[in-house]
Amino acid sequence: MNNLRTMLEASGLIVHGLAGRAAMVQIEEIQRQGTKVVAGVSSSKNGQQLAGIPLYATIAEAAAETGADVALLFVPAQHAKAATLDALDAGMRLVVLLAEGVPVLDVLAIRERVGTARLIGPNSPGVVVPGVAKLGFMPTQAVSAGRVGLVSRSGTLSYEVSRSLSERGVGISSWIGIGGDVVPFTSMAEAAQLVAHDPDTDVLVVVGEIGGTGEEGLAQAMVDGLVDVPVHALIVGESARPDEPLGHAGAVMLGDAGSYDSKVRRLREAGVVVHHTPWQLADAVTELTRGAVR
Repeated sequence: MNNLRTMLEASGLIVHGLAGRAAMVQIEEIQRQGTKVVAGVSSSKNGQQLAGIPLYATIAEAAAETGADVALLFVPAQHAKAATLDALDAGMRLVVLLAEGVPVLDVLAIRERVGTARLIGPNSPGVVVPGVAKLGFMPTQAVSAGRVGLVSRSGTLSYEVSRSLSERGVGISSWIGIGGDVVPFTSMAEAAQLVAHDPDTDVLVVVGEIGGTGEEGLAQAMVDGLVDVPVHALIVGESARPDEPLGHAGAVMLGDAGSYDSKVRRLREAGVVVHHTPWQLADAVTELTRGAVR
């Protein structure tokens, strides 16, 4: 399997929805992280430039002109399906969809067309390799370059984990926010492999929560030898009641499936160290990486 760093180093970025308010708020920080933004997509501003970035009517046109094969989608949920299919039809190798509330049927329709592309999202804060590229809205003040990989379902909780690590002098190699919806494009196990295979990753941190079976899938991937770095995890929802959602659409238990106890048991059986707070996790990872941090 490829790794996130290689995927982002090898191509420029096309931003769909660049002229929108959300993208314009983030574009300066996106570029400050080293991201090579080569084109934007805006049907109403086709042929113009914004912040020095040329705008095209479609991702296909932008890709044909620039050769880029990575796309970041700043589009609302109702346009997510059309924008993502445009990206896939244009041959994008990596697509990050940030939108929350994308209908499950739209997600399933997109999954049928994925092919060999890698899709991250929906309802994702994005991905980042510090100093190489940032695709999304992770707060850059909480990110510094280092040798700890991060995979998360919860955006805000992972921000706290990253900030806690940064305060201790521990930086991030690669970070993937897979999103908190019921049906993610990329599973936690797949994201963990993309991050663990980064040559700069010495240890992997996983931020999970109740609901779904993503964490159990990660545990199985570790048993199968697909993730070969030490893994530390924070799983939230210990006191949640069954059948009660925990903020995210995907954070709901159905009986024992997806429960806190099930996730923690499977992860520990696979050799994962599970912590109860972001600060305990940060202290343990800091000790583990002492002397190896850049």
